[in-house]
Amino acid sequence: MRFNFNVVGPASFELWIAPDDMRRTPRVRVVMDRTQEAVIEAWVHYPQLKEFGWHAHGICGFKLDGTSCPGLDQAARYDIYDGDTNILLYRHRADAFYRPSRVLSLDYTINQDNLARDMLFPEFAMAYFGIHDIHFDLLRCIIDIKYSDSMLLQGSLLLKRYEDVIQSGEYVKTILVVDPYVELAKRILWLRRMAEIGKDPAQSWRIDHLQGPCAFAAGLDLGSTSALRKGFDRIDMETFGFLENPLTRDLSCTFPGESMKPGHWTLAIEALSRFHVIGHQHFWGAYTAMLADVLKLEGPALPERRVPEPVLQLAETLSRVKNTLGLVEMDINLSDKVYTIIEAQWEKA
Repeated sequence: MRFNFNVVGPASFELWIAPDDMRRTPRVRVVMDRTQEAVIEAWVHYPQLKEFGWHAHGICGFKLDGTSCPGLDQAARYDIYDGDTNILLYRHRADAFYRPSRVLSLDYTINQDNLARDMLFPEFAMAYFGIHDIHFDLLRCIIDIKYSDSMLLQGSLLLKRYEDVIQSGEYVKTILVVDPYVELAKRILWLRRMAEIGKDPAQSWRIDHLQGPCAFAAGLDLGSTSALRKGFDRIDMETFGFLENPLTRDLSCTFPGESMKPGHWTLAIEALSRFHVIGHQHFWGAYTAMLADVLKLEGPALPERRVPEPVLQLAETLSRVKNTLGLVEMDINLSDKVYTIIEAQWEKA
């Protein structure tokens, strides 16, 4: 899916949507003051989209105002969504104060549940979480939104695939680096949970793209270091790619499944140098303080969300399994550099 959205008045918009199925006539869903909803089918012709091969017949545009969408010009708050994917396209709140910043919070972790995300969410007019699940074309359109100066993007992405639109969008980029063995442990435990879910025929579709990694993780004996060594001796390439150096991968790779080489670490360092706020899991207070300072946030300090004990225990065990080193080596080097710099700066402060 692709879209383009122009604001031509306080409650007047022109937009087009090119859905994944180019034969479909797109729709938008407008929710006004939480009680009124309108679903509107496209009627405006965009012949250039047909010429681009983005739509079969070009009838994929809208002109939204109080006439085509009764009540829109009277609503104090409204949200406009794509009718098929439910992706948020526009949000309006009369007299609401939102942070006039555009923030990309690169979160390469598997659970993405740190409290900084929860702190930032209410500060922004438009927020997109789990951006790793958004298709490439659609995510580029979202990142390239020009009509809102209050946006939060949170999740994992291959930074270099979107670097041009991120740079032109003047995003404040932030990242929290976590212990690589802790992240490896979390990913293994997450795969084991997904493997259990996949046993249900009604849920098996959820792991279709991860059958190999789920089977590998489910077959590990986590209680035995020697058994783990044998298990990781037999790791397949698909699972290796899923577990391998996720921090370095997000910072340095250009396309999914790219084979990582030593040069990727250099690319990752260069990318990291262009971030505005860099934190480390072991200096949570420093990270949230820097984030609040850069974005001019006020409020009490956030408590750290502790890593569960089973995760810490597995991370400690994995650190003693020599053949896991290739999965974390580049991330360890990055993590250590970030840790050392923040430790020195925090001690001076």
